[in-house]
Amino acid sequence: MSVVGGPVIRRVIDAARDAGTRDELLASVGLAPNIPPRDAAREVVAADAYYDLLERVTPPGDHSLPLRYASLLRADDLGALGLGLKTAPTVRDALVRLVRYILVLSDTLEYELQEGRHPALVMSRPSHRRGAQLANECALAAVASVLWTTAGDDLPLTEVSFRHPGPTSSAEHETFFGCPVRFDAERNAIGFTPSALERPTQLGDEGLSAYFLAELDVLKRETRDPSVRALVYVAVADALPDGVPRRTVIARRLGMSERTLHRRLADEGVTFQSVARAAQLDTAETLLAQTANSLGEIAFLAGFSDQSAFSRAFRAHAGCTPMAFRAAAAG
Repeated sequence: MSVVGGPVIRRVIDAARDAGTRDELLASVGLAPNIPPRDAAREVVAADAYYDLLERVTPPGDHSLPLRYASLLRADDLGALGLGLKTAPTVRDALVRLVRYILVLSDTLEYELQEGRHPALVMSRPSHRRGAQLANECALAAVASVLWTTAGDDLPLTEVSFRHPGPTSSAEHETFFGCPVRFDAERNAIGFTPSALERPTQLGDEGLSAYFLAELDVLKRETRDPSVRALVYVAVADALPDGVPRRTVIARRLGMSERTLHRRLADEGVTFQSVARAAQLDTAETLLAQTANSLGEIAFLAGFSDQSAFSRAFRAHAGCTPMAFRAAAAG
């Protein structure tokens, strides 16, 4: 079953006008009204339910809902994916990450970054019904909005195109995108100048970037591995900068009792402690290999109580010190 991330649904509902109360609309797609942001970032809704919702909340003549949605959306709404985009060094890096990791937000669409004299981000998703067409407009408008907040609102776009028919006038869309917008085109795409791809982002950070990339790799694997171990691993990795979460917290986040979580992990031949430690050490290895962060910073990001505890645990795991591991990775 194809799915769409809960944060997308929540922002669409925030952008809706005169379509029912927010709680009613959330309930109509199976989402709770008030949950912590980290939990909301992992919600999913069936793609057809998303398309149904878009069709319900967008009356004929309302062509701006996708644009209102994108204006409300923030990179932080998208969890690790959004933070990975924010901390990318350049616009090109952000787009490459979007292409690689969009699966963690939705498996209904794919992106391709085409470079050359006329670079473009090309999106593939069916436009077989009105809801899907609206979803495509939401997606490209969201990409533009996140890029503007990441690299500056003066980042130029050269053209935006959609394969489906559009409104009589594209003036609203052209005002939003700041460039020509074509409907009934050959592809769904956003065009850039070559120099725009080279623009540095405002929050590029090597250490944080590597951390979020490690988490995105975990999330991407988890979409293909729905085991309880994988779910626990991802939930723990997500919380590591605040310390290793307690088993009770993770059980509640996964919607099961602590006893049930213990039993299901045992059925898979692992314990909560072993999965949590694996998440810590995998995160530490990635940060050692890909960043210049100090050992104290890595100990913090990987959820260890202090640098000494990190060094002892890492030596027992890898058979060498963290600095020796970093040197070998660099070699």
